[in-house]
Amino acid sequence: MKRSLILNGVHIGEHSFVPENIIEEINERVIAPGYNFVTLRPKNASDKTGARIDVPQDYYIKWARYLAENKIYFAFLYTVQYPPPGRRSALDAETIAKMKEIAGEYFLGEAIGEPGSSNACKLQGYFQATANRGADPNAQLTAFDMTEARANYVAKVSGFADTARELGFPNVLSVEATMLSKYNTEAGVNLPMVEVFNSNPDEHLPTGRGAAKACGAPIWGTYFAGEWYAGMRHSDPLKRKRVELGYKFAYLSGSSVFCLESGDEKICAYGEEHPPDSEICNDYRRIMDYITELSKTDERPSGGPKIKLAFVHGKDDAWGGWGASAVWNQFLREEWGHNEAEHSWRLLDELGTRRKWSDIANYGDHDYSSAPAYGLYDIIPIESSVDVLSQYEYLIFLGWNTMTDENMDKLTEYVGRGGKLLMSAAHLNCNPQRKGNLILPSKEKIKELFGCRFTGASVRTNCGTKFIRNSLNEEILLPGSTTFLCDPLYSAGYTEYLKCELCGAEPSGFYADSFGSKPTDIYTVIENRVGKGTVTLVTSINYPGHPALFPLYRMLAREMITSSARNCDIKIIGSERLRYAVYEGDKVYLLNTDYDMPIAVKIIKGEKEKVVTLDSLELKTVYI
Repeated sequence: MKRSLILNGVHIGEHSFVPENIIEEINERVIAPGYNFVTLRPKNASDKTGARIDVPQDYYIKWARYLAENKIYFAFLYTVQYPPPGRRSALDAETIAKMKEIAGEYFLGEAIGEPGSSNACKLQGYFQATANRGADPNAQLTAFDMTEARANYVAKVSGFADTARELGFPNVLSVEATMLSKYNTEAGVNLPMVEVFNSNPDEHLPTGRGAAKACGAPIWGTYFAGEWYAGMRHSDPLKRKRVELGYKFAYLSGSSVFCLESGDEKICAYGEEHPPDSEICNDYRRIMDYITELSKTDERPSGGPKIKLAFVHGKDDAWGGWGASAVWNQFLREEWGHNEAEHSWRLLDELGTRRKWSDIANYGDHDYSSAPAYGLYDIIPIESSVDVLSQYEYLIFLGWNTMTDENMDKLTEYVGRGGKLLMSAAHLNCNPQRKGNLILPSKEKIKELFGCRFTGASVRTNCGTKFIRNSLNEEILLPGSTTFLCDPLYSAGYTEYLKCELCGAEPSGFYADSFGSKPTDIYTVIENRVGKGTVTLVTSINYPGHPALFPLYRMLAREMITSSARNCDIKIIGSERLRYAVYEGDKVYLLNTDYDMPIAVKIIKGEKEKVVTLDSLELKTVYI
């Protein structure tokens, strides 16, 4: 079994960067503690008096030689985004070529810093003093629609990535604080890293892993800005526990690169100062030492965790998960504010928690509803190839999507290969305008994927839904009665459903407003079998984040998630505080994210059962 490469280290340059002191700092902060990775930020270079300077090129060659001799992997940050006046980068092509010759595999490349948070997820006032991280505060304000705004963003990041490639950097990394890693890879990034604790790691890490799969990246990583995120009270013990859990969860999730931006050397943020020998900085180093030791002794299998279910990150979707409540930096136009498309992602907030004990739509011999099969999910770009999409047994659409013929064909092939797909009619809209009219794909493509024909009429109603008892997907269990003598469910306000004629599809849910309602031809949910797979369509033109639609869509999505775990070969039951992953060879990683209490975990495979106890914050491996 091949072992995965694990790189763990620090960032040099957050607080100071004095060129003649860098080798000494590498010795003290990287080599002495036994780490094998560093990022260097010459943007902040100064002489010993504190005056800003440009780093002479011979220093880079000296550092590259020293790092390679000590088997330390390294990358640079911001040399292209913040070049000296009149230059394309702080490093010239000749220096880069020499470093590649000297350091070989240890020279990873150039990192683009926070492109998504700067160019897509900021508030207007953020730019009043100065443009941040190479961002143009007005770049997006004139974009006509979501597609143009996306193109503007990709062009911006491509400018940095293209420059890095032309200069000869071996790879282009990105340190992404938002959920927009997929656009960075579209722009030319080939080693994505996500910045942890800007957003919820449960939701953020799947975007980095999904983007890496989509672009074929050999590794992906995590960047820990512990000084500025994870909490504003540095002395708070829960903040340090949170950072420790972040590192352990990233390891469990398959991250290959771990970089602490700051906190090991000193802390100077939020009005607090803590020296290197403080309890807080010692705790940061202890956490990093743990990962270093784990990477030497654990032999985590390569290939990443097994994952059966993914959420689709649609075309032009700009939900960032962190930053401003407007998409694509369109903070001056109200229609670009977060709305039902972006609110659809709130479904992820429920994952990691079990459905309420009173939820009648939760089924099984045990409660498997807290996590999908094998414990983790990906957020996968719609731009992925059908081969990448077909790695997942289940796909669920949530946020914005501008549909294209190419993606309709791709989804049809995905389902035909045996996939199980859930989406709403809103995800079929080909119109990229935020307030534009609904434009659907061709009738032929609709029929091929969904087995129906939309009549052109719609029904706006606050009705509930009654379900057919048996889904076309035998693993999915719907809250339906064989007699239809039952109450309608999930009425939560007005939403608009497209009327359709079935051309091979089967109704799964229909309009109902009373206990005695009989089946009607106003279908709220339909299913269609395509090849070996099935697709479920909620016929509403509202996104799942619409308050009136959310309860219905949530039930279907959570049943699909629960079904994946209920029908998995390895079933794991435990506290809501449990996070887990399964790797090749049935190696299971279990993490107790409870700050205070131990938890018990039951692992089931066939006739075998094993109960494991985890102490607070404990990461444990188990073979089944």
